[in-house]
Amino acid sequence: MKYIILYSLFFSTLFSAKVQEDDIELFLLSRYGGDSANVSLFISEDFIYEHTSYVGLGIETRYVDESLLITKVLNDSIQKYLQVGDRIYEHNNKIVDSLGLITNGPIGEKQKLIVIKKGERDFRVMEIPLEEYHFEENKNSFLESVKRYSEKWYDYDLEILNILKKKNTIVVHYRWEGSREENGKIYTFSAIEFYYINKKKDLIDRIVGLWSEKQFRDQFK
Repeated sequence: MKYIILYSLFFSTLFSAKVQEDDIELFLLSRYGGDSANVSLFISEDFIYEHTSYVGLGIETRYVDESLLITKVLNDSIQKYLQVGDRIYEHNNKIVDSLGLITNGPIGEKQKLIVIKKGERDFRVMEIPLEEYHFEENKNSFLESVKRYSEKWYDYDLEILNILKKKNTIVVHYRWEGSREENGKIYTFSAIEFYYINKKKDLIDRIVGLWSEKQFRDQFK
């Protein structure tokens, strides 16, 4: 069962506005439950999700036919190695799965990939260095990410640790944990997100995410 346990702490001496708990709960339930239609009701047409910087390969993928199909390249610098439509079959001598690429290591460390380039038939062995990336998603991209992320997990729990509000900004601190299969290993991360609300439209204009990607990815070593 996918559910949220709420533990909200309110600091009346610091913040005079009351946090709309039900809205935050429903948004996060919809988001991590893969309900992109409901998530869409909370966010404006100009919505932006600003991701925290991370070290990786700078691509987005979708698991198709026992390979990771590259659906997005985040930076022009990676296009000399990989492009949309390429398929990744192995990463560091391990066959890929629906969880995607789990990269561990410092900037510059090379990752070994077995790839079939778009329009080709033969496998290529490639070594690509890790780099630091920072990227943003618009509304359509974010909604697609909501669906893809949910598809990777069998089950999850989400505990809200704290919610604070001041004027048009809501800060949410939560802990996520999930498993890829029934009774499987549990993976977890903690996140702090800043929600910037458009008061006139009563919609979320921007979310800035701050979470420990290293904490999450280190569990796959």
